[in-house]
Amino acid sequence: MKRLWLAAFALFIATAGWTQVIDAPQISPTKYDYTQVARQITSGCHNKYEQAKAIYRWLCDNISYDTSFSIYTADRCWEQRKGVCQAYSELFYRLAEAVGMKTVIVRGDAKPSDDHTEGHAWIFAIVEGDNTGIMIDPTWGAGSVDGSEFTRSKNDNSWFHVNPYWMIFTHFPDDERFQMLPQPIGRTQFEALPAIKPMWGEYGLDAEEIFNLCMSGNADLPNIYNSGVGKLRITEMPMQGTLRVGERYRFAIQKSEQCVIALIDNTLHDKWQLQDGTYYIDYTPSSAGNLHLGLKTDGQKYATIIEYNIATPTADDLAKLEAYDPLLMPEVSRLDNFDAEALRKHGIDGAKLLEAVRNGSVKSLPAFYDTAGDCAIDEMPLNGTLQAGKSYTFTLRPRNGAKWAIINDGKWYRTWATDAETGAISMTVVPETPGNLVLAVQLKEGESYEYCISFEVK
Repeated sequence: MKRLWLAAFALFIATAGWTQVIDAPQISPTKYDYTQVARQITSGCHNKYEQAKAIYRWLCDNISYDTSFSIYTADRCWEQRKGVCQAYSELFYRLAEAVGMKTVIVRGDAKPSDDHTEGHAWIFAIVEGDNTGIMIDPTWGAGSVDGSEFTRSKNDNSWFHVNPYWMIFTHFPDDERFQMLPQPIGRTQFEALPAIKPMWGEYGLDAEEIFNLCMSGNADLPNIYNSGVGKLRITEMPMQGTLRVGERYRFAIQKSEQCVIALIDNTLHDKWQLQDGTYYIDYTPSSAGNLHLGLKTDGQKYATIIEYNIATPTADDLAKLEAYDPLLMPEVSRLDNFDAEALRKHGIDGAKLLEAVRNGSVKSLPAFYDTAGDCAIDEMPLNGTLQAGKSYTFTLRPRNGAKWAIINDGKWYRTWATDAETGAISMTVVPETPGNLVLAVQLKEGESYEYCISFEVK
C-alpha cells in the first residue's frame, strides 16, 4: 500500500510545481551545523525513506512538547529538548537538510478533537527520487498534552508516512496542494469531518473508504481507541456507531499477539469461532446501552478498543429480536439468574419461556452452574422459586450416561422413569422443605454429585 501512495504522490507532485515551494523561505536561521548529529541519527539507513523515519523517531523519543508555548525554533528546541509544533518541524527540517533530504514545513490548522481547531505545523519530506514525498507529524507522534502535562507516546509510528485520506481528517494545510487528494476539499468540509486519527489504519481499516463515507454525509462511526494497536487487526466489524436491537452483526479479528478479546454489553460475549487464523463472532443486541470490543493481556482488565451505542429499540426492532431468538428478549434477559448460554445448552424453549414470562408464571430463573453435566431438558419448572408441597416434573435426555438426582435440603430423589424409545428420564417430585432444590449430576461412579441447576423452595 505504501508503494501505491508513493507512486500516486510522484505523479501528483511532478505536475504541481513543488520546486518553487521547497525553495521558498520557511525557517528560522540557525547557528548550528547539524551534520554530525543527523548522521548519527540516520546511521545504518539505506535510503531517504529510512532516514526520514529515523529522524521522526528521534524527535518523538527525545523532544517534549513545550507547554509554556515559548520555543519555536530548531536551535532552541535542540538546546532545551522541547518545543511547540513549529520547533519540532524546524528541527526535523534542519536534521533532514544535513543529510541531503528536501523537506517542506507545512502550515495550516489541526483538529485534535471534533470541536476544536488550532494552528499547526507539520512536515512534507521528499524521500524517493526528486519529487516523491510523504506526510509526517512528529509533534503528534511524540505524545499528547493535557493542560500543562505532556505525555509521551510509546513508539507511535502512525504519524509517519500518513495516508492523505487519514491526514485530512485532522490536518488542513493552508496550501491545498498539501492535501494530496485527487479532489481537494474546502474548510467547511474539513470542519465537518470527525477527528479520526491514522491509528485507525493500524487496525486494517481503509482510509479512502471511511473518508468517502464521511463525505457522503451518512457517517455514524463507532469510537475507536489505540488499546489494541499492534495486537490485532480487524477484518470485519459494523462501521455504524449506533447498532439496532434485533440486527445481526459480525466481528472478525486477527490477532498479532496473544490476548483475550470479548464483546461486552451487560454480558461478556467471549465464545469466538476460529477459522483460517481469523476469530469471528456473530452478535445481536438485545437491549439499549453500550457495546465494547475489549482486549486484555496477562489477566488485566478489558481495555476498550471499539465502542458502540445500542439504540432504544422500536417495536419493529423487538419483533426482529423475538423472531431471531426469544431468549434475548428484554423480558427474559432482565430476569434474575438469566444465562442465555446455559439455557441454550439445556435446550430450553425460548418461545415457551417468553410466553411464561409474559403471563406472569415465571418471575425469575433458576441458577445454572458451570458443570460438565450435559443433558437436554424437555420439561422442568421454569420459575426460579418453587412452592413447598407442590409437585414438579423434570424430564431430561442425558447425553453422556451420567447419573442424575434431585436434592431438596438433604432429601434425595433418584428414581427416574426411563422412556425406552427416546432415552429420556422423568421424575415428579414434591419438595417438602423450604430452602433449595437442586438438579445434580454424578459424572463418574464413586464421584460426588455436582450441582447443575438450583431452585429456591418457599
